[in-house]
Amino acid sequence: NLITDKVIPKIILDFKRPFILHRTVVTYGLGESAIADKLEDWENNLPSFVRLAYLPNLGKVRLRLSAKGPNEQELKDVVEAEVQKLYPLIGDIMYGSEDEETLEQVVAKLLTEKGLTLSTAESFTGGKIAEQLTALPGASAYFKGSVVSYATEAKINVLNVPRDVINSYSVVSGEVATEMAENVRHLFKTHYAIATTGNAGPTKGDSDAEIGTVFIAVASPRGVYAEKFNMGNHRERIVEKAVNKALELLQKEISKI
Repeated sequence: NLITDKVIPKIILDFKRPFILHRTVVTYGLGESAIADKLEDWENNLPSFVRLAYLPNLGKVRLRLSAKGPNEQELKDVVEAEVQKLYPLIGDIMYGSEDEETLEQVVAKLLTEKGLTLSTAESFTGGKIAEQLTALPGASAYFKGSVVSYATEAKINVLNVPRDVINSYSVVSGEVATEMAENVRHLFKTHYAIATTGNAGPTKGDSDAEIGTVFIAVASPRGVYAEKFNMGNHRERIVEKAVNKALELLQKEISKI
């Protein structure tokens, strides 16, 4: 064959063919501009043959390092060394490489290795946290159940959220989120629980909270807390961002023990 026997060997002999290597690090919890501020000095000191690209997506930012040169092993060593330099800078938001584990896989691994259990109480996320976790093999070892309390009455009748708490603080509030998390934890007798309540739009529903307002609560043996977020005004993106943020908060909480 002319191509394989003549042309390709001639190209290999006569032309330099540099290696191109890509490595993508996945981060959760900070936006592109905030990460760029933290990495400015590191980025400015990258070797000349290494380039960095910021690839933002819903709830996460991928950092892609691309290296080009004649020696493949040298490229691998240099890129790995640069990735290691990231840990002191943004190690708290790094969750591995793109070809490695997803955030839900990291959470599942932590729960399994530590012998811990999890339950969820979801409102506007509609069971998507539970869906992502139970899609993984072996989920029954740590995931015990979920309550999708989409309506206000379900929060009261199923999760035993006091009506006066809802009347005082609104169904979209940190107080309601913490009640949901703590009560679903007791319901399923788990070590940890996540709860979500928020307004994903397009209308405000049973709360006066602005569209995009989200509260996520995490309950553990050490107690329960809730955090507030504003996640824009696009319904699908609000839900996806909230799922990612809930898994991120859970991962950080489990890692404390």
